[in-house]
Amino acid sequence: MSRRISIVAAVAVAVVTAALMGACVLPAAARAAVPGQTLEQAISDRAQETTIAFSGLAVITGNLDAQSFFPPGKLADYWGFQYLRDNDPSDMGHNTSFLTRVACDMLYVLDASQVDKLKALASSQVSQINQYGYQRYPLMKAFRRLVDGDVPAGSAGLDLSAVKAASGDLYVLDGQISYDRAVVYADIFRSLSADQKASLDAMVGKGWSAWPDKTMEDVRGKTAGLSQDESVAVMTYAGDMYSWYAGNITSDVYFCPERHGTYYGGFYIKDAPAIGHEGYSIDEQLTATAGSALCDSTKGYVTAAQAQLVSSLVDTQRDDLYAGASNIVQARTDISTALRSLISDTAPSAAELAAVKATVLAKSAEYGALDGEDNYHYATAFAQLRAALSDAQLAKLTDLRKSILSGTYANGTPYDFTTCTTPFLFSAVIADVSLLDPYISDTDYLFEASPASPAAAFAYLPARPLAGRSVVKFVDASTGAPSAWSWAFGDGGTSSVQNPSHVYLVPGTYTVSLTATGAGGSDTISSSVTVLPACTISGVALTQSPIGLRIKGTRFRSGCRVLIDGRVVAATLYRSATLLLVRGAGLAAKLPKGIAVKIVVLNPDGGRSAPFDFTR
Repeated sequence: MSRRISIVAAVAVAVVTAALMGACVLPAAARAAVPGQTLEQAISDRAQETTIAFSGLAVITGNLDAQSFFPPGKLADYWGFQYLRDNDPSDMGHNTSFLTRVACDMLYVLDASQVDKLKALASSQVSQINQYGYQRYPLMKAFRRLVDGDVPAGSAGLDLSAVKAASGDLYVLDGQISYDRAVVYADIFRSLSADQKASLDAMVGKGWSAWPDKTMEDVRGKTAGLSQDESVAVMTYAGDMYSWYAGNITSDVYFCPERHGTYYGGFYIKDAPAIGHEGYSIDEQLTATAGSALCDSTKGYVTAAQAQLVSSLVDTQRDDLYAGASNIVQARTDISTALRSLISDTAPSAAELAAVKATVLAKSAEYGALDGEDNYHYATAFAQLRAALSDAQLAKLTDLRKSILSGTYANGTPYDFTTCTTPFLFSAVIADVSLLDPYISDTDYLFEASPASPAAAFAYLPARPLAGRSVVKFVDASTGAPSAWSWAFGDGGTSSVQNPSHVYLVPGTYTVSLTATGAGGSDTISSSVTVLPACTISGVALTQSPIGLRIKGTRFRSGCRVLIDGRVVAATLYRSATLLLVRGAGLAAKLPKGIAVKIVVLNPDGGRSAPFDFTR
């Protein structure tokens, strides 16, 4: 129950806030919303789970060509057309004739000058629309490579930042296209006559079967002279204009479950048999029934652990979709609200237009980054699942694909679209595949770079440390982004910090080694450190009556002590920095005749001399 409440709250806050801003100024009849499919249903866990799983089925059993099929209506979709389709009272929203009828009805109502504005818009936008289609290819290719295991050498997988950036750029382009359309649509709305509004109002709240049955023949004169791309655009515009006129902010924000994660070939599986077959109805339950093959282990296609790879994505994407501080539902609401604010009785000022455009583009970038992050997780999970499937499981899933994409039309004509053999720009075949080279020839930038192997290096100060006195500071200078360090100072001392300090007690030359370890491996380097005595003994002479030692040298300090074979002599008399006298009881015992001993001077600051060999 708590999860359902969170969905309701997220949708309600976004949409109600927008409604309170008074974005819609159309007649009351035009603002009616037909109960039915809702955004709450679209973002529910079950709808998202089966939809994501359906995308996984598509990409695992498909190819890049199939991934490229993308309905033009999914571009710049803030007009409520998807809501209109999903809530058609005639239940014809997913019939191939749905768009044709509503677009022709809208074009029939518009006069020639109004249609000319749509034609001019199409002429100006075709290049942008096509660019959007081509710009989808790098992401599709990268996801294809990941699923196929064709990643750059040494790379661990996709680069999240790069995927989000590429998706963000796409959505900014979508935002620009949406803004330009909204300006023209709103301008045409202001020019509608009373009779035109009456004709449109008569359609509002009714379904496909109750609308006028206008066809392309009825509007051919208005659409003459258009290229194929321009014709598709104008038909799309006309359908969008009617749904925007008939809808409200709720329908504008609405999206179907498969609105996001559009790079995997799910649209091809659903739509391929319908291409060129007017009147063909797409199975609205296909996504749920076929998608369950990957998220429900009881269907017999995947194990419970494999199904969890897909099912867990519902939780992974929840914040980005609707629950986070920045989320897709809110971004769509902000964009839809800004666009609908252009529908007004008077034309907006230049400043108002600039403000709307700035909002749309900024929120589109945010929207794209969110969708990019989700797709990063989708593709990664699909690749993991593909790697975990046995040959038998893959064959069974491929058979499922074939059962969906092959059959016989109502007129008895057989069809089989199991294997897609041509790339698409939206739903149009790309005849010259070389056009794709700039977009798919190199997609390595969408993958994490191979981690560099560390090259160990270090420096130390001071260059001439003194035994027992100098604190030697070692500075890591390794390259290759190491994350761990292992030092050995040559005297038994070690450290694991990046920049350690160490004190050598005994003069001498020590071999210091550093092993630097990172994602790309490890490297070891060794270097010698020469530790000088803090003071020196240049000579030792035996004195008598009582027995003593006269020690000459340099840098002796007041308070220093003398050690004989490591044992402190009781009495050391400091005469100067160059002379010490050693006397005291027990000294004779420390200096046995004929036996060499090692004499060391230890200054009070810890500095010491090198051992001096002396024989009595």
